[in-house]
This record gives sequence, C-alpha cells and structure tokens, in this order.
Amino acid sequence: MKPHLLAGALLAASACASPGAPPGGPVDKEAPKITNIAPDSGKLGTTPRAVIFRFDEVVSERPSGAPSLEALFIISPSSGEPRVDWNREEIAVRPRRGWRRNTAYTITMLPGLSDLRGNTRNEGAVTMFATGETLPASRISGTLFNWTEARIIARGGLVQAWPRADTTLVYLTTTDSAGAFSLSAIPPGDYVLRGMSDDNTNRGLDRREAWDTVGVTLRDAASVDLFAFIHDSLGARLQAATVRDSVTIDLSFDNALSIAEPLTAANVR
Repeated sequence: MKPHLLAGALLAASACASPGAPPGGPVDKEAPKITNIAPDSGKLGTTPRAVIFRFDEVVSERPSGAPSLEALFIISPSSGEPRVDWNREEIAVRPRRGWRRNTAYTITMLPGLSDLRGNTRNEGAVTMFATGETLPASRISGTLFNWTEARIIARGGLVQAWPRADTTLVYLTTTDSAGAFSLSAIPPGDYVLRGMSDDNTNRGLDRREAWDTVGVTLRDAASVDLFAFIHDSLGARLQAATVRDSVTIDLSFDNALSIAEPLTAANVR
C-alpha cells in the first residue's frame, strides 16, 4: 500500500475508534413541563370546549404513574370520569355531560404524567375558572386518616362533598403525600363530606374500602379531619384475652372499638 493511503486508513480507523457524544444530542432526563393552561386560572364567564394543558414536549398516551390519562385528571364538581384527549404536546380535558351554567370549576392534574422516554412528573397542577361571574373563595380542607390502622391515607385517598340542597353536585379531590386535602372554590352552605381509601382507584366507594362522613357548615373556610374505617353490620368480637401481669388482662378484638363509647371495667366480667 502506498504510504499516503496507509496514513489515511490509519487516520480513519483512529477517528472511528475515538469516543464522542452519541447522535441526537444529550439524553433527555427532564419530565414534561407545563407551558400554558387555557383558559387562564381565575377566568370568569367562560365556557370552553375543553381545558387545554400544553407541555414543552410530546407526552405519553400511557403515563408511567397512572393506569390511564383519564386517571390523572379530576374535574370538580364531577359528572363522572372526564373525557381526556391526547394531541402530542397537548391534553384536552372536559366533563362527559358538558359544563354547568353559573358554576365554578377546579381542574386538577395529578402527578404521574410522563414523556416518551418515561420521565415522569412528580408534581401535579391545578387551575380554576367559572362559567358564571363569581369564583367562590371558600374552601374545606383537612386530613384523611385510616383510623383502624392509625395512619394517614396518602395519595390515593378520595374526598367528596355534596351540598345538602343539591345532591346532583359532587365536589371531588384527592389527598397528597401527607394525607391532606383541599376542596377549593365551593360556595358557602351545608355539605356532606366523605373521605375514603380508594384502593382500586375507580373513584367510587366499594364494599371493603374504609370511609368516613361528616356534616360541614361552610361559611368561608372549614377544617375537618376524617377518620375512615371499613363499615359492616357486625359488632367487634373478642378474639383473645392475654394475661399481661398479675392485675392486667389485654383484650383483643377483630374490629376497632368506638371512641365515642369506650370500653370500661364495667363492661368486663
């Protein structure tokens, strides 16, 4: 081989073997970011076809943090599972039976949305608007507990409120990682508040799920803690009696006992 051809071949081989950045630029490790939500939060007197969430990149139709896109969005007040349409960098959210007149809405996007590379958002987003001319400032907040297990019900807890005067309205929210919830932009009035451990994430109460209800009179703000437990028609039954010491016996039951009517020595023989 001629010397100049040999040098060229060696140079080409050296170039092929040298390290370098992979094609296509640096690897994307960032979760999708929201660039805009329409209509603007706090807007009054508007009835959009849908609420549009826009992102800085294409988002996945199959989020890694939820079973479906529909499971990531909550419309409050609710008329069932929302309609959610995917369009690359945009997601459109609307109620199944249309927006009600003269109603304030809160639309929540839960954590779990991901991009095409599986980068997942660990935070959600909230926007509000009204089809009428008022956006109430009153709200109900609190914490949802699993009473029998002595713990909070973190993400996955579901809280509903419906006015006693209009049971067709159901306001809806979920608990955060600390078990806290907040129902915002709801008018003052008398409400029935229910918190539940939505174990199968179907946004409904099932037979073996823990729940609690309480009445709330809302004027401007109310703080309520809910203590959920599995309701059944059987009373607590004695499971075991264990001698702790010479003067004490521990009684174990198969269900939690009421704190309103505590067990005392007068109940035991």
